[in-house]
Amino acid sequence: MAPTQLAFPPFYDDRREPVLFDSRQTAEMERSVPFGLRHRDLEGVLPSGSVTVDAAMGVGGLPRGRMIELFGPPAVGKTTLGLQAIAAVQREGDTAAFVDVERAFDGPYAERMGVDLASLLLARADDGQQAFRIVEKLAACKAVDLIVVDSVAALLPPEEKDAALGEASPFGQNEMLASGLRRLARALQGSPACVLFLNQVRSYQGFGYAETSAGGWSLKLHAAVRADLRADAQTGKRVQLRVIKNQLAKPVTTEFDFEGGVGVAPEAELVDRGLESGVIRPGFEFDGQVLGRTRSGVISHLALHASLAAQLRAEIRLALGITQRRPMGREVGVAMALQVVVNG
Repeated sequence: MAPTQLAFPPFYDDRREPVLFDSRQTAEMERSVPFGLRHRDLEGVLPSGSVTVDAAMGVGGLPRGRMIELFGPPAVGKTTLGLQAIAAVQREGDTAAFVDVERAFDGPYAERMGVDLASLLLARADDGQQAFRIVEKLAACKAVDLIVVDSVAALLPPEEKDAALGEASPFGQNEMLASGLRRLARALQGSPACVLFLNQVRSYQGFGYAETSAGGWSLKLHAAVRADLRADAQTGKRVQLRVIKNQLAKPVTTEFDFEGGVGVAPEAELVDRGLESGVIRPGFEFDGQVLGRTRSGVISHLALHASLAAQLRAEIRLALGITQRRPMGREVGVAMALQVVVNG
């Protein structure tokens, strides 16, 4: 395959306009905002496409300049949530990239998820070293906002490709990850990018039967947020998201309905988060009207009334302290092109 030319939008500009609040107004805002969201700069976050995930991050969205690890068993929805975040970031006018290490990117599925394939930066890597070079360049150029890496388990050192079956050592991958993540951490300093690593789980025999995410300890140490996804064993449609590490807020556990080709079910999460936040009162009452008699009835009603769903979503975001972020400033007229050479 010929080299892929990726044209990037203008450079990121870190200048901010100061915002002044009256002291009484600030105190009133702090009392009405959950503790995990206080004193956070919401300009430094990206939308995940889900109110549930935004709130679970503790800062109102995916934090810029940080690494996130999202791991879980197969078919739990990791890639779908990554694509949902890409679509949300693109709708905000920002730039997203997908580093396909597993060579499993499904363009038509991503398009059904709302991803704009024409503006998506897609790179395929042959090995882990090449993937880290691509991610490091994307982060360091300060022109990309979200980078999704699928997946950590496929980030193998180049020598493992030529090794005989059974001869490869896991220490080679651990050393490569440690080196690559240290370099990436430096590249993310002052960068607007958030790097979302999708990862698998591995079983190990210790004190009983347990699981851990692939790749050793390096990503566990470098990731600012680590979230574990687990689906309901019977239907697979109810997913638990457990934040087990969060350097920015208190770790939380939440649940949501999952739909293939959609991600977090939008109407169902409005009902769940609305009841939790008190925006929807007992009896499914909102804004002086009863939305339905049952949870499924309310979900169907919201699906048929988009304007009502949008009003409810705005009220929930306000109740959870997730405000509308201001656009990131970019220097007009300054552009950059980065050529990422990958083999097909």
